[in-house]
Amino acid sequence: MPMTLLRFLPALISALLFVGFANQYSTIAAGGVIEASWPWLPTLGVELAFRLDGLSLLFALLITGIGAIILSYAADYFKTDPRRDRLQILMGLFALSMLGLVLADDAISLFLFWEGTTLTSFLLVGFDHHRDVARRNAVQALIITGLGGLALLIGLITMHQITGTWRLSEWNALGFTEHAAYPLILLAVLVGCFTKSAQFPFHYWLPNAMAAPTPVSAYLHSATMVKAGIYLMLRLNPALGGSDLWMTALISCGAITMTLGALWALRQTDLKLMMAYTTVMALGALTLLIGLGSDKALMAAIVFILVHALYKAALFLSVGMMDKQVGTRDLRKIHGMGRRMPIAWACAALGALSMAGIPPLLGFLGKELIYAATLGHSWWVSVIALAANVMMVMTALAVAWGPFTGSPSHDSAKPISVAIWWGSLLMGLLALTLGSLPSLIDTRLIAPILSAVTGREQSLHLSLWHGINGPLLMSLLTYALGFAMYRLMPRIRATLADIEARYGEMDQLYQWKLDSLHRLAAATTRQLQNGRMTFYLRVTFGVMSLTLWAALLNGALALPPTALALSWVDIIVGLLAMVGTWVVVRTESRLIAISALGIVGATVSIVFVMFGAIDVAMTQLLVDTLMVVFIAVALVRLPRVKLERITNRIAGVIAITLGAGVTLAMLAVLTVPIDLTLSNYFGQNSLTQALGRNVVNVILVDFRAMDTLGEISVVVIAALAAIAALKSKPEVKDF
Repeated sequence: MPMTLLRFLPALISALLFVGFANQYSTIAAGGVIEASWPWLPTLGVELAFRLDGLSLLFALLITGIGAIILSYAADYFKTDPRRDRLQILMGLFALSMLGLVLADDAISLFLFWEGTTLTSFLLVGFDHHRDVARRNAVQALIITGLGGLALLIGLITMHQITGTWRLSEWNALGFTEHAAYPLILLAVLVGCFTKSAQFPFHYWLPNAMAAPTPVSAYLHSATMVKAGIYLMLRLNPALGGSDLWMTALISCGAITMTLGALWALRQTDLKLMMAYTTVMALGALTLLIGLGSDKALMAAIVFILVHALYKAALFLSVGMMDKQVGTRDLRKIHGMGRRMPIAWACAALGALSMAGIPPLLGFLGKELIYAATLGHSWWVSVIALAANVMMVMTALAVAWGPFTGSPSHDSAKPISVAIWWGSLLMGLLALTLGSLPSLIDTRLIAPILSAVTGREQSLHLSLWHGINGPLLMSLLTYALGFAMYRLMPRIRATLADIEARYGEMDQLYQWKLDSLHRLAAATTRQLQNGRMTFYLRVTFGVMSLTLWAALLNGALALPPTALALSWVDIIVGLLAMVGTWVVVRTESRLIAISALGIVGATVSIVFVMFGAIDVAMTQLLVDTLMVVFIAVALVRLPRVKLERITNRIAGVIAITLGAGVTLAMLAVLTVPIDLTLSNYFGQNSLTQALGRNVVNVILVDFRAMDTLGEISVVVIAALAAIAALKSKPEVKDF
């Protein structure tokens, strides 16, 4: 295959996948569902389970169809760039992760694909890793969406614990709104969805992701990652939706996001950033519609997903064309280029007309459905929808009118190939076709999707004309205000710039949080890692003591009835150990302390002998003797000073409480039934199979030989490290 064609191979693969999913269109349109599963972790009930219904089919078609267009665009956009293959591989992995996410019916599978989109988007946003801003914004996206993924995992695990299944379809059939854990589940799931789909207060990462190359931005915003949270909210709507908590959270956050996105799009002069903020607006609108929860609102959300995917991909690719042809995306530096860039103008015009909701494009139908859904609820929801759409009309004019009318800003424009413009034009024409003939998708695509989202059979009819009604009047008002206020855009942009300079951006709040976290980590490290061994021991033994006593006091460890039956030997050995311990604590001489510590170790060995554990006693005595010898040898290298008496009461309290806690815990263990299966096995087979009479030795060198080898290896490595540390002369630094 010639190299010129090989670069289009990823686009061809995506197109073939699109055809494969399109072949299932008739099955889904008839109300069918296609399922497939393979065992993965059967003991945990986890499967690789996939389910194709109306909702997943819509997203699969968008991912593969728009993916084919954008991969074709990228192949020519980066045709002379040596990094092209790496970009296409990353975009392919990104597409596969998103495709797996929307098809998964098993929660663990969904989560893995969810995190796959997080990791691949991190690599794509930071593709130009030689730039500081790309690295910084990639890390920001990873942190925000990664933390959201952890929150989502909490929600998924909680739902599994309640139902005993990982299947999303079964969760939707059962529902959780009446369960006591519903607030926790909802909070966890919504944090995951809001971070992924850039909802307030997590919305700021999405515009910063514009550090990615234009093809990546087009794919990210139109059909893939930013829609993942929207998809999951729609998918789990039957299980989690309909409650007051659900509606309050989604409507409020969606309304704020919608307003901020539309308003801040007017502030931008970089066309790419402007498109990014319109995506934030669209995601906010979708969240608000899902929160409203009525059939009209959900139908509007589904149609608007398709509307947004088509016009946003077309506009992003158009922006890329302008950048390629004139070398800039700055609105202030591009004007009057319509005659020099007619194809780019046509593509941008079709996308912008759909974004503004001008008939007969599909965007008009989407806007009408949004108005129809919001008019049935609180007045302020309709006002926000109206204001956001007015600003979208202004933004559409800024994209499709300003750069192409007036006196030319450039003498010429570089030519572009068919691979650059065909996809953008196709999506614009598709928006025109579907808007003019909505019957192509109403009963055969939108109705099955609405059935999957609501959990009940749905039938509907979409039409471009519904007569003179409230939504139409709001549309006319939108056009009038949008066209009128477009003339005020320079003044509005300047005002927003002043507000931004005075109060800063949400991104600055993120940076403040990150800096605060660094300061907290540094302060915590300075306190906990202060270089004082006594402090480390106090913390360790203190936590152990608190844990043991908490278990004892709350009844987790029950004490057995005990009757002391002590012999004179027991008393003498116990007193000897106590005297040795007292001498260790009170003496000022290191040599006496070490000798007394040896006495304590010897008494422990005697206790083992009294209970018949001769081998253990010999081991204890050998270890204790070696420890005393080593410490005594080390004393030679230490300065000849007397030890201070241990007067630290905190250390004494910790020692006493820990000792008492360990003693009581050991007694409590006696109340727990002991499973002797393994012990009996070793006792019965040590001689017959391992040919050894000493059961302990046989366990160490035969039954658990690899464990013993591992332990020996650890000791050897530690010894080598100690030798290296003793021979080195480290530089002493102040903490």
